[in-house]
Amino acid sequence: MQIKIKNEFPNVKVDVKEHDNGDITVTLSEQPRRTLGEVKCGEIVKLGDREFYVLEHSATTTAVLAKDSIKTMDYAGGGDYAKSDVRRYLNDTFYKELSKAVGASNIVEHTVKLVADDGTGKKLSVRDHVSLLTTDLYRRYREYLPAMGSPWWTATRVTHDESTGYARGVCYVRSDGVLGWCGCDCGRDVRPFCVLDSSIFVS
Repeated sequence: MQIKIKNEFPNVKVDVKEHDNGDITVTLSEQPRRTLGEVKCGEIVKLGDREFYVLEHSATTTAVLAKDSIKTMDYAGGGDYAKSDVRRYLNDTFYKELSKAVGASNIVEHTVKLVADDGTGKKLSVRDHVSLLTTDLYRRYREYLPAMGSPWWTATRVTHDESTGYARGVCYVRSDGVLGWCGCDCGRDVRPFCVLDSSIFVS
């Protein structure tokens, strides 16, 4: 006979011990619950099936970044985050996944500043529920983000000036944590950044 135990309660720990006489003891213990706002910056929390770094708290919200890549894909959009395939994927497919984990009402829309690496486009921005980190935010939160071991996209393009020939270039974080750039048709990892209600419970 085979017995399968499925735990659907994130705050409950299940321990299974088999004894010499063949008896099996299943112990359920409730883990201390805490809100996202109680977690220190730099710590890791689990939301749904994914882990996230806690980056910053405000009065009622908390900024988080996926600990690992959720997908490897081309940036596209001619290097413009606002028109990119990455942005479309994050605010459609991934947003639906995150909504199931934390509730759509707990995902706070935020502004993504689109100033380029060379300083062009300072007045440009978009509003997203899920985005990529900009290079400015990466520098801001760098102390909490160890090198991931593979390259991942940012929301910052090299320039908005089409005449330079570099407008299709996009900044990314190299596997060693150093910033670099490449063409928007390169495949890089995607790490979602989002702002959540600090009152949600996490494990």
